[in-house]
Amino acid sequence: MNDVPKPSGYDVYWEKWIDAFEAEEEQFEEDMSEIEQVLANEEIPEQEQIVQSISHIRSIMTPFGILPLTEQNMASKYFKFWVGHSNFKLTEDFFQVIGHHPGIETLDILTPYRFRIAVGQMFVDRDVMKGVRDIMVSHITDENKDDEE
Repeated sequence: MNDVPKPSGYDVYWEKWIDAFEAEEEQFEEDMSEIEQVLANEEIPEQEQIVQSISHIRSIMTPFGILPLTEQNMASKYFKFWVGHSNFKLTEDFFQVIGHHPGIETLDILTPYRFRIAVGQMFVDRDVMKGVRDIMVSHITDENKDDEE
């Protein structure tokens, strides 16, 4: 984000959402392969091997209890997530402005200036993101015109 130019007016910039669990998974797989290489050179009783393999199951706390974290239950495998950064406050009415735009599957307002969307599989990401940006800028511009009157 350091190379993003300063906007002269209201604007929204986009970046691909990175799933923290996905990055962890890659590191976890590397660590496990190193551990397996070390273990292959040592004689370990079978029961101890079973305990070691169980202790390395990655899990996540959900409303349904603790679930193993697998590729099948990682949201980043099923949704096309993007993070939007605005230079204006995202008030409550932006839920409607963004949420009703065609192609938006999910919307999370993360901070007063940052939000995450998921673009539907049958939509072109860039088209939806441009439309969302345009309608947000239009909304905030109209809102500020009303305040001036």
